[in-house]
Amino acid sequence: MATCEARPSLGHFLCLPLELQLRVLEELGGQDLCAMESSCRDLRRLIAGNAYLYEHALRDDFSFAVTSGSSAPNWKAQYVDTFIQARLETLEKQQRVCDALKLRLDELDDLLGDADDVRDVLGAPELLASEPSLVLAIVGDMEQEVLQQRWDASEDFIMAQCKLVDAQAEVQALLARVPPCWWPAALHAAAGSLPALV
Repeated sequence: MATCEARPSLGHFLCLPLELQLRVLEELGGQDLCAMESSCRDLRRLIAGNAYLYEHALRDDFSFAVTSGSSAPNWKAQYVDTFIQARLETLEKQQRVCDALKLRLDELDDLLGDADDVRDVLGAPELLASEPSLVLAIVGDMEQEVLQQRWDASEDFIMAQCKLVDAQAEVQALLARVPPCWWPAALHAAAGSLPALV
């Protein structure tokens, strides 16, 4: 009889026939497989002895093209590598979003500065005599539009920064749990330029 130091429900699961246990595990994604492994010694042995479960998870979670090679691959290590790489790509994309929004904010600030310069010029005494009020009104309308755009962009920037912080925290927590030997090769190469993550 298998013994399980985790929740009683896991004990009931381990009392099922082995074939049924494997059928259930085959339906799980890679993250759930990792969670199951960490919850119980017997499940750890069961999953470790059936490495094809991570092969299925790679294919299902990441549409991973499984090819037959000369040596048996470490499917769990490949899953972890692919999972980390996906999170790093998400982090990189979010950083690009933040950079683009920051650039847009700078451009809008420049436009607002230009509007102030135009107002200063049109407000000169010699131009006030030639009825520049229409031009000033146009400048004012444009300024209001730019202000609205800047407000919207700043809201987007704040939200993007929050998502970036969340993505960074997820990667940091992930790397803290995963042995460096399973990190993607690209992460090892960039380790010196990613002090906040590694």
